[in-house]
Amino acid sequence: MELQKLEVVHLAKSSADKLYRLCTRDAPQLPKYVPEVVLNVEVIGEGPGGEIILGTVFVWTFIPVGGSAIVSKVQVTAVDNKKRSITWTVLEGDIAKDFKSFNFDLDITPKPGATDGTSMVKWSVEYEKANEDVPDPVGTVTACGLLTTILDLRLQKQA
Repeated sequence: MELQKLEVVHLAKSSADKLYRLCTRDAPQLPKYVPEVVLNVEVIGEGPGGEIILGTVFVWTFIPVGGSAIVSKVQVTAVDNKKRSITWTVLEGDIAKDFKSFNFDLDITPKPGATDGTSMVKWSVEYEKANEDVPDPVGTVTACGLLTTILDLRLQKQA
């Protein structure tokens, strides 16, 4: 099997910093904002002040679009908090059963030329299926996009 990639890009009206913080350091708060997608997030091994560092582990319980709740234990394998970019590699859990490898990438950047705080949010997954019968993780990628859409709308209502 070969490495494959899926991605979703969302234009958000919320600030890049706020979105990134909620998807990383403050991820345990996500169930309050997007209970339709994220049921629970546990963060283990963060750095000083709750900073997300290489090796930090997240345990996500979420609902892929069209599926039922799954649990995934992931580890931060690349992070640049200043550029709002992070990669999580799946260690164990429901996703690990069907894939030899699975990485989530999140990049949040202010929209070039925008003066209104608009951000570009890109989620991508790189994966290698355990076998050819495993379906592409479209529901998981779609859930990442849905998380961003709902989170963005709820943050705008707070402002």
